[in-house]
Amino acid sequence: MKAATVRANAARSIGTNTKDPELIRDRRDQLIRAALEVFQEKGFHATTVRDIGRAAGLTQGTIYNYVRSKEDILFLVCDRVVAEYIESMERAVAATGDPAARLREALRGVTRVMIEQSSTILLVYHESHNLDRRSLHGLLARVQGWINQFEELVAEGLGRDRLPKAKRGLLTNIVTFLPTLIALRGWSLPKDLSDDQYTDGLVEFMMRGLGLDSANG
Repeated sequence: MKAATVRANAARSIGTNTKDPELIRDRRDQLIRAALEVFQEKGFHATTVRDIGRAAGLTQGTIYNYVRSKEDILFLVCDRVVAEYIESMERAVAATGDPAARLREALRGVTRVMIEQSSTILLVYHESHNLDRRSLHGLLARVQGWINQFEELVAEGLGRDRLPKAKRGLLTNIVTFLPTLIALRGWSLPKDLSDDQYTDGLVEFMMRGLGLDSANG
């Protein structure tokens, strides 16, 4: 599998006045962290670039060296979540073990991302409709690329001849979406379970749903 291809084909470019890749990455990381804080407090529409700059410790003039608009910052926030999904899958692909073990590790990875990034994921679900069409299509294409490559893990884990491709695609969408209940339904989930217990419970459920015994597979 070539999971890195998903990342390479990812997102649209964002204009910058700076040529130093490391500085661009560091400043955009600052903006993402600040935007998450302010978007969650005020919502996307009520937030200004000045608000984000204040939270990031950057002037508006400095910000516009690294992005062109508030919408660019929202795109970076959304794209960061997708990057976390992709990186968790890449780690699973690189892991040693049989195909079922790699699939299990991929499911654990996406579940951990949901737990660690639950507030960000909730924000993305609420605010991604504010992206322009090009940004939204680019983001969805990146997610679809991740789903397609995750389907390869499912195919390898189950055995390619076990299920027709259409059914594999359905199962892949189910198991990659199911962990989002942690972000979207967190208000209703038991509060006395640890992150490891959530992860173990979801992975066991998904592996058994795929017809694989997570205890033995």
